Amino acid sequence: MKKKTYGPALYFASDKNIFDALIQHKVDAPTLASLFERRNTIVSKKTPRDELAEYFSRLTHDYYDHRTISQKLGSPPRRERTTSMDLVGKIDPENMRLALEEIKKDISAGGDTAHISRNGNNFSILIQYSLIDYKKTEFSQVQIKDGVIEFIQTTEGYLIRNAQNEFMNTVRDEVVAKVDKEIEGLEKVTVSLYEIIDPKLRTKFFIDLINGLEGFSRRDVSDVYVHKPKPTKSDHLELTSDDDETHIEKVLLKGNGVTRSALLIELTSDEYYIVKIGWTMQRTLGNGDIYDIEVLFADPVNCTGFSILLKGVYPYVDGKPGKRRPPLKSEIDEISRIVETTARSLMASLKA
Repeated sequence: MKKKTYGPALYFASDKNIFDALIQHKVDAPTLASLFERRNTIVSKKTPRDELAEYFSRLTHDYYDHRTISQKLGSPPRRERTTSMDLVGKIDPENMRLALEEIKKDISAGGDTAHISRNGNNFSILIQYSLIDYKKTEFSQVQIKDGVIEFIQTTEGYLIRNAQNEFMNTVRDEVVAKVDKEIEGLEKVTVSLYEIIDPKLRTKFFIDLINGLEGFSRRDVSDVYVHKPKPTKSDHLELTSDDDETHIEKVLLKGNGVTRSALLIELTSDEYYIVKIGWTMQRTLGNGDIYDIEVLFADPVNCTGFSILLKGVYPYVDGKPGKRRPPLKSEIDEISRIVETTARSLMASLKA
């Protein structure tokens, strides 16, 4: 595993840190009472919170006190975007299992936990890991996160799907590296427009994607981010002094029917291109549910790091959209698979 670039977790908090934490409403009354119970002290519900916090802050505290408070004040995990990679080659499932077992040992040695599950020749590894942000207050620095990497066998090899963040991408790449040592000729395929530098073709990729998902029809486009890379040093030599003074790198267009706006058409007619788009689409067959979805390239300059986020679902009830709800795991898997398949097909046709 990649060595962590930060120091150890928080191991000391001053009396002021404790007091400031306990007066916050995120630390509920049962939690406050349990902290006192560990010291054989019963507190009344009528006792003001600030008095309890002031008294408790003068006591000695240990790791378990800090952990209890941190769990209440830590940043809540947010549902993350998903990204995927096709591992093409003749891969023996046993090689995949052995690689995952090695990674599990490395993760455990680093202080995190991992669990491997298997369904036929498909694998998944569930990882619980911690991130530390020293820019936040003491009891909000540590964030415990859960992540899953799925390895789904296909006719060409394996489809790998995981959350789009540095930690999970690192784990995925290390699993792939271990498999690659045992099997020759493996090919790693991701959705990327790195080789396609024409801004108009990069914009065409997104427009064709939202209009070309099989079984779904586009309803409305609400968010479009366009990007124009900063000029390189060689480009600076060709610019006049007036051109060199200003550069608008990113533009966000938000509203309704954004792809039909004259402003977007004008921007993408020259050097700007779409790098992120959010839209709603409706199932053409079946229940007619409406899906709120967003796709983007994490690296807007090179158009790499393609990821998908299914933000919500509007169930279609009695001929009209119902109240928005979070997506189900089956819906996330289905939509991700359809978007990934269409994106790969469009990428191949643009390169051709």
